[in-house]
Amino acid sequence: MKRNRLVATTWVTSGVIVGMLIVSGVAGAKAATFYGPAAEVLSRGPVVITPTALAKISSTLPKVIYIPAISVRSVVGAVGLQPDGQIVVPLGTGYVSWYDRGPKPGAVGSAVIIGHVDSYKGPGVFFNLKNLRAGNNITVVLANGELLHFKVSEVAKYSKTNFPSQRVYGNHGTRSLQLITCGGEFDHQTGHYESNIVVYSTLVGATN
Repeated sequence: MKRNRLVATTWVTSGVIVGMLIVSGVAGAKAATFYGPAAEVLSRGPVVITPTALAKISSTLPKVIYIPAISVRSVVGAVGLQPDGQIVVPLGTGYVSWYDRGPKPGAVGSAVIIGHVDSYKGPGVFFNLKNLRAGNNITVVLANGELLHFKVSEVAKYSKTNFPSQRVYGNHGTRSLQLITCGGEFDHQTGHYESNIVVYSTLVGATN
């Protein structure tokens, strides 16, 4: 079904996922600028993470994300909260954004990256996120050129009325990265997807 507006991914109010945001009048996705050849970046395998490397990881911004299993490579922006407590979702469907009120990828806690599933123009950057499986790899390129390697542990779908905010955003003592998009059935009456797809992953290595 053709959509006549951009469908934003999700938002947070007081730490709780509450639904979908419809943004009118957006022309479409911005073109992504990728970080070098994907093959070259992904050929640099993970190494054991040292305390020194972890200190750098904790203070360095994410710039690019690669998810080979679903052919995703995207620049990573940053989004915070609006005055009303809603998360500022990416305006374009062709790139993702890191939620900058939480930890950076690689730091202790739950880093979160969000992306659109689609718009009226077609699939978004996270259209195939639901197809990831446990064991798939995610690579995040940091601003200083370091690579963080995450391994998917679980892919879950949650109703927006029963979203486990503490599990997704909370600090559980691990270095986790959660990816979020919309999913499930699309309600044409409300213009909202009824669910969220969440991919859970854990840091397994880093490459300098």
